[in-house]
Amino acid sequence: MKKLPMYLVAAMAVVVFASEASAATTDNLQHLMSTAGTLTIGDETFGNFDYLASGLTTFDPSQIQVTASFSGGVYYLTWAGNMSLVSGGPATADLLLNYRVTATSGQIGMIDQFYTGSAQPQSAAFLSIDETVRDSNGNLVANSHLDANDLSDPFAEPGDNLNINPPQSILDVTKDIGFGVVNSGFVTISEVTQSFHEVPESGTTVLLALGLVPIVAEIRRRKRRAG
Repeated sequence: MKKLPMYLVAAMAVVVFASEASAATTDNLQHLMSTAGTLTIGDETFGNFDYLASGLTTFDPSQIQVTASFSGGVYYLTWAGNMSLVSGGPATADLLLNYRVTATSGQIGMIDQFYTGSAQPQSAAFLSIDETVRDSNGNLVANSHLDANDLSDPFAEPGDNLNINPPQSILDVTKDIGFGVVNSGFVTISEVTQSFHEVPESGTTVLLALGLVPIVAEIRRRKRRAG
């Protein structure tokens, strides 16, 4: 049986330690705003959090948990909590979520979004999530739209532009979430998630997420010097 290279063995040995020593990956929206806090997972850091809410029946920023995660080579940022409008008559509400994402070593080449929620009754209630993505110079580089019948954007639909060309290392994102009731009904969102796809997606991305690239590089350098 062929032995694994020693640098891989060493890298695997520090996976648990690196994960435990990582920076904050979750916090509530109110605390992130009041402290100018950031969330970091692997190669990506999220900051400049802000929101503007109007007309919502239920929305408490201290109860909205914002979480950065990494799975399957893709980075995610998720808002989880009660964001809703309930009304016995005509009503509208709006929620703006703003933040900045920075890829410290790679570049982001595509984004998409999805949510968990409902608008009832379907004939008299509506919701929309319109997203705009700008580069560090303020140029619009991507946009996406979701509604009550479109819960996710795995692929670009008419009017959507999920691909960021050229890829960027810093992006400012705004989600504009609209709620509406025509006569009586409710609109609620319990979770909205943004994904970030770095280019190129490779094993290096996984190592970056674990913070192991510098470790592996140093082990390789020492191995070469010793040889």
